[in-house]
Amino acid sequence: RYDIIHLREYRTFQNIIIYYYANKYHIPYVLTAGGSLSRSVAKKGMKCIYDILFGNKILHNVSTFIARNKTEHQQGENMRIPKDKITIMPVGIDLSIYKHLPAKKLFRNKFSISESIKMILFLGRINRIKGIDVLVKSFSKLLEKVNDTVLVIVGPDDGALSDLQKLVKDLKIEEKVIFTGPLYGEEKLEAYVDADVYVLPSRYETFPMSVLEAYSCGKPVIASRVGGLKDLVIDGVTGSLFAPENSPELTELLLSMLSDNSIARQMGLKGKKFVEDNYSIENVVDKLEDLYLKIINK
Repeated sequence: RYDIIHLREYRTFQNIIIYYYANKYHIPYVLTAGGSLSRSVAKKGMKCIYDILFGNKILHNVSTFIARNKTEHQQGENMRIPKDKITIMPVGIDLSIYKHLPAKKLFRNKFSISESIKMILFLGRINRIKGIDVLVKSFSKLLEKVNDTVLVIVGPDDGALSDLQKLVKDLKIEEKVIFTGPLYGEEKLEAYVDADVYVLPSRYETFPMSVLEAYSCGKPVIASRVGGLKDLVIDGVTGSLFAPENSPELTELLLSMLSDNSIARQMGLKGKKFVEDNYSIENVVDKLEDLYLKIINK
């Protein structure tokens, strides 16, 4: 009795079952893969088998494949989804959360970080794919030129924490790197508010919400030039992009960003405006409702 079905994620058991019944009862469905379409990361063989047995049918019979950016759009084309069935619709962010941000210094006081110290923030899963090791190496070199700096790594362990801690120890920068574990709600906002720059050095990325969160707190972003980051970070305007795994280039960008407060502040403000203009939850919901109605009416 459903009018339309919206599938989230791609290679799941539930999608196999839902596809069967959607097809049986002639119910249209849309799919948001959320970064799960590519076969390039982990378990490539299993993904290929899924696609051959089930996935290709699910993709080719979809009413609309919702790509979050140009990268996912291209991935959809590579999976032979007809172009007229692919539409770009980004994830929205609830900007009301960022209207009344926490006061400054709350995070710094909790972790004994002086106001005069520059604070570099990473926030996300602690996984090798996030490239945090590249950031740690860059930070180590940065300390040779700017000693009054601290690196804060926020997020849950996703298989790479012990290796990162060993790297920090080997580089002898334990006193300059803080691992907080995962933070949520107000505590997460406090970290963004007190940071001077947010860095996302990923090896692969589709649409990281953390970039929108950093922008919404008025912070500039330095990110690797991969996947959806190329669309989210406007190089030289809202932040800076560097070649993935290029540690020396990242060091230079950090040095430049931390040396000029006015440029960093302007980039942060432009990032905030960029989110307000393009990624508010209200705009995205309106577009999604229009898409549902268009499919149902057709």
